[in-house]
Amino acid sequence: MPAKTLDTSITDAATRRFLKNEPERATLWCERITGFHILKVKTGGSWRYRYQTADGKRRVATIGRYPAMKPQQAAEKALAWRNENVDALAVKAKRTRNALTEAQKAEQRTLRAYLEGPYARYQERKRSGAETLRLIRHNFTDWLDRDMATLDSADVKAWQAKREAEGRAYSTLQRAYGALKTALNRAAKHDDLLDANPLRDVHLEAPRFDEVDKQVKAEQTARRLLSDEEVTGLHEGLRAFADELRRQRRNSRAHGKPDLPDLDAVDYPHWFIPFCHVALYTGLRPGDLYALTWAELNPTFGRLNVIPQKTRHHRNPARVTMDLVPELLEVVRAWWAQQGKPDTGLVFPSPVTGLRMDKKAHLKAWRRVKRLGGLPDDLDFYTLRHNFISKLVAAGVPLLTVAQLVGHKSAGMIEQHYGDLCPTVAADALAVFSKSVTPKQEAV
Repeated sequence: MPAKTLDTSITDAATRRFLKNEPERATLWCERITGFHILKVKTGGSWRYRYQTADGKRRVATIGRYPAMKPQQAAEKALAWRNENVDALAVKAKRTRNALTEAQKAEQRTLRAYLEGPYARYQERKRSGAETLRLIRHNFTDWLDRDMATLDSADVKAWQAKREAEGRAYSTLQRAYGALKTALNRAAKHDDLLDANPLRDVHLEAPRFDEVDKQVKAEQTARRLLSDEEVTGLHEGLRAFADELRRQRRNSRAHGKPDLPDLDAVDYPHWFIPFCHVALYTGLRPGDLYALTWAELNPTFGRLNVIPQKTRHHRNPARVTMDLVPELLEVVRAWWAQQGKPDTGLVFPSPVTGLRMDKKAHLKAWRRVKRLGGLPDDLDFYTLRHNFISKLVAAGVPLLTVAQLVGHKSAGMIEQHYGDLCPTVAADALAVFSKSVTPKQEAV
C-alpha cells in the first residue's frame, strides 16, 4: 500500500536534520503551504504559520511543538487556517478570554460565593433567611469552595453516608438537603449562575430500617390527641404557673423591690399564658404566634386572619381564617386590654425589647407548666397543634376544612398524617350506600 502523500514538503527526516545542523532561531519553510514553517528554538522545534490579516497586518501564530506534533499534523492545522481565512491569533485570544471568563464564573459559582452573595440578598427578604443560610453552611462545609455546577450524585451519597455515620437523624438530612436543592434551583432559574440544578434528580438514599421505625414511632407519639387528663393538667399547670409568679412577685415587692409591677393587678402575669391559650384553641405554629400582630388577631370582632410564616414568601400563600371561640376570645380581649389595647404591633412582643422574641422563648415556661400540671416531660409544645388537627379530624370535620383552618391549601397532608383518626367515615359512607341499594323487606 503506497504511503500517504504529505501536505507539506517538510518531512520528519528533514525536520530532524534541520534541528540537528542549523543554529537556534533558524527557519525551515514549507514549499507547498505559504507561511507554514518550523523555527528552531532552544528546546527543539516550533511549528509556526505566518499570514496576513484582512487589514494588511502580518502575524505569526504558533501551531505546536516538534516532536510532540509531527509535520503532517502541523500542516493540516495550517491548511485549515489558510483555507478558512482564519485570524489564528484572534481566535486564540478569544479562547483565552473565554477561558478566563469561565474561570471567573467558576469562582462565582462556588457555594460559598453564592451563599454570601445573591442568595444572601434573597434570604434577607425572608424572616427565617439567616437560619436557612446557617443550615446550609453548617451541613455542607466541605462543599463551600466547590463549583456548584460540579456537584453530582456521588457527592450526595458520600455526604449522606458521612452524616449518618455521625449519628444525624434522617429528618435532619432531609431538611438540610432540601434547603441546598432550593438554593441550587434559584441559582439556575433566577440568578443564571447554573444552566440547571445539577442535583435536581438526585435524591437521598432511603433511610435505614431502624431510622424508619424510629421516625414512625416519633410521629405516632407526637401526632395525637391530648387525653382529657392532659387537657385538665394543661389548664391546671397554667393556673399554677400564674399563682407561682404572683407569689414570687409579692415576695420580691415585700423584700426590697417595691417598684416591681404588681402581678396581682393583671390578668396574666406572663405572656406565655395567653400564648399557650391561642396555640391550644387555634393550632397555630409557635413561629406564627411569635409573628402574630393585632391586625391579624382582631379582639374587637373576635376573628383571626393570618398568613402562616411558612407560606408568606409564596406567590399565592395559604391563609388561616377563623372566628375565635368564646373561651379564647375572653383570653384575647383580656390580654389586649392588659397591653393597652394597641391597634398594631405584635401580640406577644418581648417584655424587654418590645421586639419579636426568639423561636425558643416559650420553652422555659412550657417546662414549668408541664411540671406544675403533672404533664409528661416529653410532651412537645407542638403537640397542641397536632391535638387541634386530630380532634377536628376525629370529630368528622371535612379534611379540606381542617387543612384550611391550619394553613394548608389541600387536604393531602392532613389525610396522610391524620387520616387514621377517622377510620369509621368510610365505613359509615358504605353503610349509607348499602342501605340505598338494598331492597326493602316487606312487612309481614
